[in-house]
Amino acid sequence: MQDRRTFLGLAVASLLPSAAGAQTPAPAAAAPREIARHALTGPLDGFDVILVDLHPGPGTGRDHKHTGPVLGYVVDGQVRFGVDHKPEQIFAAGSTFFEPTGAIHSTFGSADSKGAAHVVAFMVVPKGSSGTVPA
Repeated sequence: MQDRRTFLGLAVASLLPSAAGAQTPAPAAAAPREIARHALTGPLDGFDVILVDLHPGPGTGRDHKHTGPVLGYVVDGQVRFGVDHKPEQIFAAGSTFFEPTGAIHSTFGSADSKGAAHVVAFMVVPKGSSGTVPA
């Protein structure tokens, strides 16, 4: 029960806007951080659901795939996003994006050349895996 409270507290806190009117510099890019992981049951036995905190820096990242669907929420900044080498889209804070299972994640990074964006991603992955593989 405590894990559920911790998870919900972190999820809500990561989605809250910063103090009204406060202008803080964008954080530097950081490695992805797994916030929570839970085993699924029933028809999805053998899979985990994970919540990942991302701070992509400027640029477009390297091609890779995810072994399950990804639903992303842009908490702060703007994110460049594209799959299967199609034209990139830019998603602003408050927007969501979806990546289908097995698509080549060909573009991902902050649209701001001066700093990182903040994204929280919900992923379904094979049990125990990171869910990310080379393209």
